[in-house]
Amino acid sequence: MATYKGIQGYSVQKLSSDPTASEAAGQLWYNSGTGKFKVGTQGTGTWSAATPINTGRRANPGGVGVQTAGLIVGGNKGPVGVVDIVESYNGTAWSEEADLLAAKEYQPAVGTQTAALTYAGNTIPGGVSDTNESWNGTSWTEGNNLTTARGWLAGSGTQTAAMAFTGATSSPSPSVLTEIYNGTSWTEGGDISTARQQSSPSVAGSTTATLCYGGSYPSPPASGTLKTESWNGTSWSEVNNLNTARAAGGGAGTSTSALFSGAYSPTSYTEQWDGTSWTEVADLASGRGNSASLGASGGVALTASGQSDSALCEEWNNPVYTIKTVTVS
Repeated sequence: MATYKGIQGYSVQKLSSDPTASEAAGQLWYNSGTGKFKVGTQGTGTWSAATPINTGRRANPGGVGVQTAGLIVGGNKGPVGVVDIVESYNGTAWSEEADLLAAKEYQPAVGTQTAALTYAGNTIPGGVSDTNESWNGTSWTEGNNLTTARGWLAGSGTQTAAMAFTGATSSPSPSVLTEIYNGTSWTEGGDISTARQQSSPSVAGSTTATLCYGGSYPSPPASGTLKTESWNGTSWSEVNNLNTARAAGGGAGTSTSALFSGAYSPTSYTEQWDGTSWTEVADLASGRGNSASLGASGGVALTASGQSDSALCEEWNNPVYTIKTVTVS
């Protein structure tokens, strides 16, 4: 006769109602209200083709807004060089808007589709900028300049509360500088721990909680860095690294939910940040670097890879969470 000594069992949590689908992912519980066992499942995020931009570009424009209401500004189009072109996206199609006051590339853009800010960046031939432009939904207005002119830099925030960090005063001279904008003027903040340039131009967060990830040191096209740093409103601290070192990719999201797609020396590689660590997720359909992204927790990956202009766009679709009933007998 079989004995059952030593068999171990585990308790299944009993809940009176189901949690939200995203909270339930990977969990099993008993719903006492329905008398059913339930399990939470998570689908896989994917990239899908989106409407191409009107003017293909080969180097980082700034990206601002969300997937259904955004802007891309500036960039580089061969053989013209740096451009002042601005396009808006309504979730379906791109439309040309009023040009920037100054043509630039590798500049951050932050805020919303109707209240944006773009600053610093690269000019031609081979210069860097300290200029600052704000967008009211119709036109651009020049504001107070940064304290230090820089190109190849990253930024986050809003039109009235923005950050500028990393970059270079000239290449190869990666910077640790951080500057904070209060809607009127720029002041220096705490330096980032690792000097770098070509981090994602517009990265995740605000002036009180942001991330900086990837980038190159000492100069492009040197190998990218794995380093990720978190800003708490006062200082930077190192957090868990990227899985793959990269520079000049597209960044979007918040300090607790971010997406990093593509990179220079074109790659389709994509990683997602959950507030603690990076996880590899679905690749872009078309590898690219020097791209811009839009989105609160995902993004629209824009522009080109390598040295050819591209108008291709892809849109990130976050994972689908579902709750299923477990059949028992």
